[in-house]
Amino acid sequence: MNKEKLIEKIKEIQKGITLVKNECVFEQGLVLDYITIFAHSDDEFNKLVKVSEEIGEKIEEHNGPVFKLKEYLKFDNGVLKIFRIRKPDIERPQIGCGDFKVFDYEMFKSKYLNKKNFVLFQGKGFEFLGIHDLTKDYLVYFPDKCFSEELII
Repeated sequence: MNKEKLIEKIKEIQKGITLVKNECVFEQGLVLDYITIFAHSDDEFNKLVKVSEEIGEKIEEHNGPVFKLKEYLKFDNGVLKIFRIRKPDIERPQIGCGDFKVFDYEMFKSKYLNKKNFVLFQGKGFEFLGIHDLTKDYLVYFPDKCFSEELII
């Protein structure tokens, strides 16, 4: 794995999560906030982290290191500033996941909560709605608070 391949992997995840989102959600203008690459072994995790240190600065730890990109990646649905490498987890065989910012979370949640493949996750002081279609290689989330805003990026 080198820098170019890592950036291509991030771009692949952006395309994949956008396709899944577009199949399930009809709102326009949802902004990409955050991407996670799922590592499937300790060796892959260590390689991804090492290369990530070349393109970003480690700023946080959340089931793996979170990096702020040295050069942001611009996509048609947002500017990616942060990404994470998730530690291997047998519950995450997918390629990756991503968060999208919704402008009226409560309205969005009430509209999609009972739709097929949508799951509500709740934690201490936060929640998010997710698309968990296990036939897909990507998971998609819509948090009530965007991670990049919590980090003040």
